[in-house]
Amino acid sequence: MNPAQGLTLKANTVKYRGPDSRGIYVSPNARAALGHVRLSIIDLSTGQQPLSDEEGLIHCVVTGEIYDHERIRAEMQSQGYSFKTLSDSELVVQLYKRDGFNLLMHLRGEFAFVLYDLKQRLFFAARDRFGVKPLYYTLYNGCIMFASEIKAFMGLGWQAEWDVESIVHSGDFGDERTVFRGVNKLAAGHFAICRASGDVQTQAYWDLKYPAASAPSPATIEEATMRVRELLTEAVRLRLRSDVPLAVYLSGGIDSSSVAGIATHLLRETTPDAKLTTFTLAFIEDPTTDESPLAERTAAHIGADLRKVDATEARLVEVLEASIWHSEQATTTFHSAGKMLLSKAVRDAGFKVILSGEGSDEIFGGYPWFPLDWLQSADPAAIALGIPLPSDAEQRAMAKEYHAATKLPLQPDSAMSPHKSNVPRPLTGISTISYLALLGGVFYVSDSVFHPKVVEHTGVRNVARCIEEGLDSRVRENSVTGHWHPLNISLYTAGKTLLGRLILTQAGDRTDMAHSVESRVSFLDHHLVDYVNTLPPSLKIMPVADAATGKWQMVEKWILRQAVKPFVTEEVYLRKKVSFNPPPAGESAVASHMHPLQMHLKARITQESVERVGFFNWPYVESQLSAYLESPKFMPNGRLDPRAGLLMNVLSYIVLQERFRVPSYKV
Repeated sequence: MNPAQGLTLKANTVKYRGPDSRGIYVSPNARAALGHVRLSIIDLSTGQQPLSDEEGLIHCVVTGEIYDHERIRAEMQSQGYSFKTLSDSELVVQLYKRDGFNLLMHLRGEFAFVLYDLKQRLFFAARDRFGVKPLYYTLYNGCIMFASEIKAFMGLGWQAEWDVESIVHSGDFGDERTVFRGVNKLAAGHFAICRASGDVQTQAYWDLKYPAASAPSPATIEEATMRVRELLTEAVRLRLRSDVPLAVYLSGGIDSSSVAGIATHLLRETTPDAKLTTFTLAFIEDPTTDESPLAERTAAHIGADLRKVDATEARLVEVLEASIWHSEQATTTFHSAGKMLLSKAVRDAGFKVILSGEGSDEIFGGYPWFPLDWLQSADPAAIALGIPLPSDAEQRAMAKEYHAATKLPLQPDSAMSPHKSNVPRPLTGISTISYLALLGGVFYVSDSVFHPKVVEHTGVRNVARCIEEGLDSRVRENSVTGHWHPLNISLYTAGKTLLGRLILTQAGDRTDMAHSVESRVSFLDHHLVDYVNTLPPSLKIMPVADAATGKWQMVEKWILRQAVKPFVTEEVYLRKKVSFNPPPAGESAVASHMHPLQMHLKARITQESVERVGFFNWPYVESQLSAYLESPKFMPNGRLDPRAGLLMNVLSYIVLQERFRVPSYKV
């Protein structure tokens, strides 16, 4: 197969990522090739790819969006650089000519690219700072291959094999491995250089960083509030730039409501009667988790058009296997299935671009386990700002209350004292890691689900260790020495695992691009994030004493609430975070003997299909399946029965094996 034929097959596999046009470049010696499928959003008429310079020496393919490109283009044109198109993507070519690998410091947005330098005979690939856009690579048959999705390698002759050690220890979640042997993610904020000799090097160009726990605040509370508002507004403004219609995902929470409110405000600066279109999931079978009434009130407040997408259990089950195929990961929830329903509705309504609220929890401290890490150390910067804080005794009592509510491990009193912030702590004491390990890694999976010989080979499952080892050594040192506040260690860990390796993959780019929709994430603008990371922990999670009782409460995302107050309703401003859990039907909604997920799992999880995968323990899987089919549990807050989560994990590998044609693993 010649390179052009292989790239054509590769492009056909992921044509939904770019249905508008496609292009191929093959080097004169046929040793290098680039392929691209295009979703036209900026410069609709002349932005076809691959892109090249005027001498034909530099060739590049880019996915995603690069913001502020018009300013940079004007600057470079004044310096003598010429552009063939008005596309934001062409910046990569011209910036490379000017700055080489240093071009990355100028890029702002969600992107991944692969560039070939014909003269130097090297590939230069990079991924955006948060990994919003995916990029995978593998060495196969003497070739280095990059792709936005793993399935694209199949068009180039690649044969999938299970990476069982990664699967057992959740390497796909804890580090840059995938479920397939030899296939890795290019880490967020990293670039790769591939030379003609076959040498491949990867290097970080950006990372999350935080000040010392004892560092003073860079601003007063009022200054910090205004600066967060300005930076978030600018992030939304940049993401409103599009040559095609755009919309906003809207739930009942403060994150998406903020984006929708700011977007409406900005649009009406130039068009007073501008009306935003928003989309929300309606969990019509479970009113206790249905946020669509809240979304309706927010849409009415900002004068937006709201499109509700009904998410019944039957509809979620219908797209479950498609969501697994597109995310290329095992799942234990309906999160990605729910986003599949949403993105389809967006595309069916004629929109190509959507703004979303992902990333806020990991930046501003929105998850319910973060307060335990705030409670582990003093916050001198907050004290200097005049923020009232609980006493040592009150802090320990609060920690015990949160421990009882979350069931997370509690640090000993010697480590919990605010005056002992320099006491070494194991990184596994950070609540993000403890929470994920408590749930068995990627939720509900235990050693028992694997064939005993597999566990004997890989060692006992240790997700906490995998997560810890997957973090930069600098971060581990800052945790153990107490140089960074424990809350910031937890924020970093959540950003690299929950956000970077799960949310942005399973419920972000992959489910949106499955329907040719580009999602833009305002909260992950690195100018905003770099600033928020300098703020004291107590501006993210604020301890507030009740005036009547004196009882302390922790207000998550406090500084964000203050910054966006002008753009959201009072109801949203005051509302505590509620997890996004597309739920199964409640017990009262089940009309038949079995509900849709039960019926689907019963049909798909058989002894033959499980044993064909090769690394599962069928007797254990069968026992969990029988128990779940006989007496399903209906959990609060839209959570799945843990046995259903485990079985969905098993189903995921059955689906991946079938679609990727993976040989059975031989124990």
